[in-house]
Amino acid sequence: MHSAKPSAMRLPLFLAFALLVCRVAAMPSFSGTEPLTIAPGKTGEVKVIGNGFGDDLRLWTSFGVAKLVKRINAQQAIFTITAPADANGVGVLRLHDRSGLSDARFIAFDSTPATKKISTDKTKPALLKLPAAIDSKTGGVHSHWFAFDAKAGQRLAIEVFAERIGSGADPMIRLLNPMGREVNYADDDEVLGSDAGLVHTAKQTGQYRLELRDVQYRGGQAYRLRVGDFEIWPKVRPASGAVIEKEPNNTPAQATPLSLGQPAFGRIEEPGARDHFSFTGKKDDWVTIRAFSRSVGSPAYIYLELLNKDGSAIATAGTENTRQTVLRHRLPAAGAYTLRVEELIRAGGPHHAYRLTTHAGRGAFQLNLKTDKNKADRFWAIPGQQVNLPLQIERHDYDGAITLAADWTAAEPIQAKAKDFTAKFTVPANAKPGTLHHLRITGVGEGDSPAKSTLDLLAAHRARWPQLAFPPAALRNVVPVAVIAPTRITVADIKLKAGAKAKVRVTTLRPPPPIGQKAAPQPIAITLKNLPDGIKAPEKITVATNKNFVEFELSAPAETAAGKHSLVVIAKGKYRGADWTHEGQPVALEVLPK
Repeated sequence: MHSAKPSAMRLPLFLAFALLVCRVAAMPSFSGTEPLTIAPGKTGEVKVIGNGFGDDLRLWTSFGVAKLVKRINAQQAIFTITAPADANGVGVLRLHDRSGLSDARFIAFDSTPATKKISTDKTKPALLKLPAAIDSKTGGVHSHWFAFDAKAGQRLAIEVFAERIGSGADPMIRLLNPMGREVNYADDDEVLGSDAGLVHTAKQTGQYRLELRDVQYRGGQAYRLRVGDFEIWPKVRPASGAVIEKEPNNTPAQATPLSLGQPAFGRIEEPGARDHFSFTGKKDDWVTIRAFSRSVGSPAYIYLELLNKDGSAIATAGTENTRQTVLRHRLPAAGAYTLRVEELIRAGGPHHAYRLTTHAGRGAFQLNLKTDKNKADRFWAIPGQQVNLPLQIERHDYDGAITLAADWTAAEPIQAKAKDFTAKFTVPANAKPGTLHHLRITGVGEGDSPAKSTLDLLAAHRARWPQLAFPPAALRNVVPVAVIAPTRITVADIKLKAGAKAKVRVTTLRPPPPIGQKAAPQPIAITLKNLPDGIKAPEKITVATNKNFVEFELSAPAETAAGKHSLVVIAKGKYRGADWTHEGQPVALEVLPK
């Protein structure tokens, strides 16, 4: 007789162990949308694709109202979404329900008529009638080929959305004229990042061909290509109340006056141009000036210089072109100073706009959400639970305590000199499971002119989407926290014959552990409400930590009257330090005659 293979002998044991492992509620995951865009100023249907879609699925957007039309199954649902008329770039979407919160996904704003028609044959390209858009996926080693008619002098704008909608594609586009010669090419872009875009004026009338492929020949990565006559780079506008630079101001003597604390706006009109702003500062004040350009749609790489009254540079910032330019400096004396604004690589033009924010005070600090591969950029908690946010504090000549303000009260301030801190916020006990909150956390220092900082999640989002140089602004300064239910109770209807017993199984799905933390299941105590007189249940009913169900028996004396009743199962337990009680839906209990 042959002995069983060791692996075959272990399999039943493995399955038996697996059945003992505590299951948790499946939160919604989010893998994409169809279509990849929504038209500004319109209401449209969007199919969301993912997994774990329950009957209470909800969709949050950074820009408008979303309503559930239909949950097709656990992997697909349809929502209507309304986008504002001035929407541009990309918006942010998240799915959430009573069990948790999905990762963020992005959707582009575009009203160009779309098709899915493609061709991998250069000699038989897919024909487009402009304006046109294509939603598709990269073809690996096979380029996608398109063709369209254009007249001499016609402006052609071509743009690909990939990185900006969270796709792994790194697109390249190549434009061929009616003679088959390459007349334009685009890969990475100063504003679009790894997405490709170009503007070309047709020199000849005829049919133009367009090639699109991934630069590393990756296949199956989503993209949206659009061709027409539109602006590829968004128009950068000044912030409300901003000081606008006035030309000419190429020299310190021509500087535009500015008061610290005011925002400013300018434009590097031509290659090599410089802008200047003048202000008065106090001795030992820390001046913080932030430049916004590529993150708001400008191709400019802003370089800043702080000049003293003699015109000598005493501080500079902006040599790292992959990061936002921030100049911080402690003023050595009271008096007049000049801020010089340049383009790092000496570029310029009508699109090279920038915004500035300015601040002065006795020291400064920056609050950042701590991040690594095990740290979270989204959170969930049950009502009454404490949420712990790991923070890092960048200090600049400020060592004092920092008071935290948010929608929910912080347990304690950040201690003086601390550079790492766990901020503790408690979810209100009356918070409703299934709701999503966005915490905007502000730190305020001590003193007459206190330093202030809003929590920044940029590093966390760059760790999540390394291909995105500048994640959408809607993500940057808010912490998403979903309020979840402590359990989901499932019980089948019960039929119990007088003088007999009936087996009852109560299933309780526990919440998932926070991102980066291990599961820590706790026992769940079960009690029964509205149990009819005479019917007996065990004195103690407990769901063990290594299970997600408990089975027990109900017994009815022989003299129990037949009838229909409504039974309620109540579960009690603890999750991440918070006690909870949850009532299930009424369960039908029918007593049958003997």
